Amino acid sequence: MGKVIYLTGAPATGKSTLTARVAAHAKDIEVFTYSLELARVTSSRIGKLTQSDMREQSAKIITREDVALVDEQLIERAASFRQRDGFLVIDSHPVTIEEFGYRVTPFTKGMLSRLSPDVITCLYADAATLEARIKADAAGRPLPSPADLSRHVDLQCQVAWTYAFETGASLYFLDASLPAHEVMANFMKVAKIPDITLSQASPDPYRTNRE
Repeated sequence: MGKVIYLTGAPATGKSTLTARVAAHAKDIEVFTYSLELARVTSSRIGKLTQSDMREQSAKIITREDVALVDEQLIERAASFRQRDGFLVIDSHPVTIEEFGYRVTPFTKGMLSRLSPDVITCLYADAATLEARIKADAAGRPLPSPADLSRHVDLQCQVAWTYAFETGASLYFLDASLPAHEVMANFMKVAKIPDITLSQASPDPYRTNRE
């Protein structure tokens, strides 16, 4: 039976980088990038949008109905995925920073029950790390104050905690300020995703005897 791993964290904590690295180091991995699906759904309504457009305009263009459509697609994907082996990694952050403050578009209790993630992981980092990453590659992300960056991380962690409380899923907070390979190793460890590069590199001590 497939496992569902919910990955979240504030922008610039490295979720996309992490999922790309995991996909390269493991087999039977499927990634559901929520922002890409949301861009597709919103684009079908108002015209083609990029992820940068979504980050720049956010609540100005994304409706709760758009979010509900993506939620339903995700629930269906997770239900289908559970019928086979592997891992479905969901890359999502329901807290967005807006001109007026913050917006939270969480799953309903009913959807959480249907999604039923096996593991929830939340990436966090200090404000200085996030600020440096956004300055290096904004990709449409705004550059909030250090206080707002810290608050964003805290709010995202609170959502993850609420999801774990409602579903009973194991919850792990992972330090995203560590080197990328360490973040990946920690994520794969808590999610119990086998690293195929390690298994390929490890010799079989019984091979010669069997031959």
